[in-house]
Amino acid sequence: MVGIHCPSLELVHSDSLHVDQELLLKQLRPVETDYDQKCRCMEGTRQSILQRIMNWVPNPQEGNNTQRKNVFWVYGSPGIGKTSLAHSICASLQDREQLAGVFFCRRYDANMSEPRNILPTLIYKLARTFPAFRGIVAEHLRKHPNLTPQSMKDTLFVDFIRELHRHPKQHTLVFVIDAFDECGNTQTRRDILQVLIDAGALASWLKIIITSRPETDIIRCFSGTPEKYDLGTDEETKDDLRTFARSQFEVVASESRLPPTWPEEALFNRVISQANGLFIFINTLVLALRQCVDPEEALKETLDGSAGAGLDSLYGLYTSILNVQMTRSNVAEFWRVIAVIITAQYRSLHEAPIATLAKVKRNLVEKWVDDLSSLLARDEGTNGGIRTRHLSISEYFVSDRCDYKRELQEAHGQLGIVCLETMVGQLRFNICKLEDSRLANADIMDLHVRIEKNISEPLQYSSLYWSTHLCMTPDNNGWRMLQLGCLKEFFEGLCPLFWIEVLSIMRMVSIGAPSLRRVISWVKVSTTWYPCSPLVALQADPACYRVTIQRFLKGFGTLVVLLSPSAPLSPPVLRTPIFQLDPFYPHSPHYQASSAQGLRMLSRCKLGNCCHGRRRHRCGTDTLVLSIARVIPPMDATLSLDLKTRPFESGMLRLVL
Repeated sequence: MVGIHCPSLELVHSDSLHVDQELLLKQLRPVETDYDQKCRCMEGTRQSILQRIMNWVPNPQEGNNTQRKNVFWVYGSPGIGKTSLAHSICASLQDREQLAGVFFCRRYDANMSEPRNILPTLIYKLARTFPAFRGIVAEHLRKHPNLTPQSMKDTLFVDFIRELHRHPKQHTLVFVIDAFDECGNTQTRRDILQVLIDAGALASWLKIIITSRPETDIIRCFSGTPEKYDLGTDEETKDDLRTFARSQFEVVASESRLPPTWPEEALFNRVISQANGLFIFINTLVLALRQCVDPEEALKETLDGSAGAGLDSLYGLYTSILNVQMTRSNVAEFWRVIAVIITAQYRSLHEAPIATLAKVKRNLVEKWVDDLSSLLARDEGTNGGIRTRHLSISEYFVSDRCDYKRELQEAHGQLGIVCLETMVGQLRFNICKLEDSRLANADIMDLHVRIEKNISEPLQYSSLYWSTHLCMTPDNNGWRMLQLGCLKEFFEGLCPLFWIEVLSIMRMVSIGAPSLRRVISWVKVSTTWYPCSPLVALQADPACYRVTIQRFLKGFGTLVVLLSPSAPLSPPVLRTPIFQLDPFYPHSPHYQASSAQGLRMLSRCKLGNCCHGRRRHRCGTDTLVLSIARVIPPMDATLSLDLKTRPFESGMLRLVL
């Protein structure tokens, strides 16, 4: 019987597939992370371990210990080449069409260091690979349209696997997770690992490969795993390292017009000995030599200054590179720049915002990044954001081995103060110069352009992370007095309202309440105070600040929950405690003072007035309708007397002309 080709059925199938993928992308919000061919191990190296893993993958695991046999753990010290190996593993699996999904954890990246992003990303990638799995996930998301990565239970992935009734055509699919130690904490790592192990126990066709440092909590998690490999014991490591080093030195020799056999065997052997199996040692050394006028002399001096082995030698190498820079730089300014780079790990910053937050000239930042290109890099993934080339470099800067050691808590404290100062100096009324307050964010076609033009990168960063840095500071009176002084200046003006507006425009309003709660807890656990006078005691009373922020938080929370016209409030929402605490709760049909007024009053603004109010009433569809509240802020050259506050899509009142 001849089959009938039906283009219309193919079109329907294609449309359905597109709809499912859009649904998964919208609700799972996967992180963009994938392997890179350029980051693989050098050709001809790591052959033994790669072959072992590739032989392990296709073998189905049976028996009572299936869950442990479906996990392969590769571990080793910093810089030994775990990430390069992970990229090579991914490339080999992709060639065999067995790569289900990857996640490269990165401590310096807010998305790739967040444990809540791992499972949604892997679910999304497996759904793209396995149609039967995609159908189960899509159906669940349709039934639960409000599901997000934050509200998703970890065990949901196991539930999806349990619903599957057939295996994928490839029979074995593999997840690869790199640098697992750079994500989350002891508890969150254990929870995620247990979910993956449970999923592997249910599906013999699913395997997981994880690379990490041998941290104590991870060692415990893998205590019963039969498949594990210590890269430090790899018998081929020394030969692989020599092959890699020789290829790198050939580049230096070619660029500097040196003999192809440079360096001589004795000096080359010293390099291999001090590297002690760490590929990052060779990589960093070569990057530094390529910047030197005389690589021959520089290599000898560097090896003399980095005596030792392993991490001691690696840290000695970092010290030798820095000592060259310190002889001709302003040490204080340089270390302010380094402090911003190593503490601003939630978001890689460019030269300009780093210069602003470190309070140095931009050209100095650019020059230092260029001069220290063996330690610092412009990250292509973040459009040129500056970061350390390897996590071990950040760890070196705060270690006792660093001659210019920077206390991490003090660096956070300084950056927290600068963030508050930046917000006080740059936040202003109607910051994006919007002409009409009735439009939702999604309806403002040029909103992205307005944000780039009017909200500087230092202000964006400060608005998002000021509380995080502030709450990681050392517990001593000197720092606490400085910080409370900055908090006082921030909360006594209209800055809190303008801060909410910035979060609203950036679609990050959800972090507002957690930020304030974090600061409240930080003030609450304050230790001994020694004010030097009654006036200082009055100004520095932590209880006073705590109450002020708590009241602002209450008003903030009410606005976040209540003022979202894009999502009508349902009866269950109306019965939540935070809603019932609101004076506008629908049991009262009368005019009440605006929540915006309450927030203004909490900011201790002495000028201005708030009049009229806002009426809430039922519109017949179980949805609340709000009238307009009029607010008159303090006079300033740019403001008229007739200002309005209107509810916006993000859930906050946006102040506009």
